[in-house]
Amino acid sequence: MKHLAIILVIAACSGGTKKGSTTADNGSAAVYAKKISISWGITQGDGSAEVFLQTTDETGAQVSHPLGTYPGKCRVVVPAPEMKAATAVQCNQPATGVELDAVTTDEEIIILKGKTMNGGAPDPMSREEVTRVKAPGGAKVESGA
Repeated sequence: MKHLAIILVIAACSGGTKKGSTTADNGSAAVYAKKISISWGITQGDGSAEVFLQTTDETGAQVSHPLGTYPGKCRVVVPAPEMKAATAVQCNQPATGVELDAVTTDEEIIILKGKTMNGGAPDPMSREEVTRVKAPGGAKVESGA
């Protein structure tokens, strides 16, 4: 019984924060949620545009991911529901064009490219992968447009 009392006293005295831990005012550990916001960057030129995917994390750090140059006039659009995309960009010429869809998963943002006709949505099954951008595991991905 005496040994149990000694162990309990030692356990009670060894509590507290560890070196290097971050604590809030009430002594509990601070937890920071991971978040990443995605948006498009478009540099429109004569007859074509450079398109970028821009990511911003919860600390405000931004990274620009070049996706290529596409013919036509490019603009941010709301993707059709069957694209299962968070956001999209369409680059249209008079009759044809390209749509870039940003599809999010738990740990990646996948950019898919599909051909369009007269500004309509592409066929979801005929899209091709352009690139993948890593996101922190479990991060909330938000679309800024």
